[in-house]
Amino acid sequence: MEILEPKYCYNFYDGILKGENVQHYKKYYEDIEFAYKSKDVTLSKKTLMYEVFSINKEEDNTLFFGLTLMYPILVNGECNLIRGHYHIDKNEPEIYFGYEGEGLLLLIKDNEIFAEKVYEGSIHYINGQYAHRLINIGSTIFKVGACWKEKAGHNYEEIERFPFPVRIFKNGNNIEIKIND
Repeated sequence: MEILEPKYCYNFYDGILKGENVQHYKKYYEDIEFAYKSKDVTLSKKTLMYEVFSINKEEDNTLFFGLTLMYPILVNGECNLIRGHYHIDKNEPEIYFGYEGEGLLLLIKDNEIFAEKVYEGSIHYINGQYAHRLINIGSTIFKVGACWKEKAGHNYEEIERFPFPVRIFKNGNNIEIKIND
């Protein structure tokens, strides 16, 4: 019997997912500025907002595993966020787990809106019926792992047509929740 090294590793020291077929992309302010309440002209369009690492086996209905790193950036006082999404197959759930930092998981379904605190060690089951978005409310990098089936898919277009109605701002150490007008 042969003993093999693992194909994937999460390095707890540098917080990066490494291994065979790891996909990596970066989102800059210019890619995500549409998702904020207002544009921040003082922020460079090339400001790195977040990075996503993911792995899959590229087989039918495989499991994806991902890692998101969100930077502690404010856009006119609004906390850094990912654009968020619904699942294309709303019967497919997703699991998030907090690695480092602090943030919120914003969840919306019809008129139901709530957020869960995300921090090191927290685990979040996301029903596929809910749109979801991560928000960094801390002063450090916010790292969140995720696992979902490939067939869940990502529906970003619905979020662009019907944006999240809740905004999270930071004023000093205080978090302010604002409903869109």
